[in-house]
Order: sequence, then C-alpha cells, then structure tokens
Amino acid sequence: MMNRLRTHLKALALAFVVLAAMPAVANAACVSQQEARRFVNSGQAIPLSQAIRRAGVSGKVVRAALCKTRGNPPFYRLAVIGPGGRLNKIRIPAN
Repeated sequence: MMNRLRTHLKALALAFVVLAAMPAVANAACVSQQEARRFVNSGQAIPLSQAIRRAGVSGKVVRAALCKTRGNPPFYRLAVIGPGGRLNKIRIPAN
C-alpha cells in the first residue's frame, strides 16, 4: 500500500514539473545525438541514465532527446511506457 502511494506521489510530482515547464517545452529545440554527447562531455548536461535515476522515472524509456531553450538549462524529453502499458511523455532536468 505504501509503495503504491509513493509511486503515485512521484508521478504527481513529475506531472507538476511537466506542467510548469510546458511553455518552455513548446519553444525547445532538441539536439542531435552527436551534439548531445558534446553537452554531456563538456559538463553542460548529465548522462541520460543519471537523469532518469535522479527523476525516479519508472517504466521503459522508448524515446529520449536532449533539448534546450534559450536562457534555460538543457532537459531530456522522454517517452516512457509505464506500468499498465500507458505511454507517457515527460521532461526531466539534464543538469
């Protein structure tokens, strides 16, 4: 019961992050895989696996892109198949 509640609370917190970032996401430009490597190698972004762990993303990541907006830190845009098979599109910090 407590694990289920924790999972729901994490999902709710993540939803608030996504909703708060919606205007910035609309103007975001995602970078190529090669440019994403440069961001990570230069320390401007953390590796995707580390960002996923930090954000507590559960489920299977089926698509990921490193994106940026002018004047804001980079972020990962993910498509995740969560429990129950539902596809969720989320945004997590890349720093």
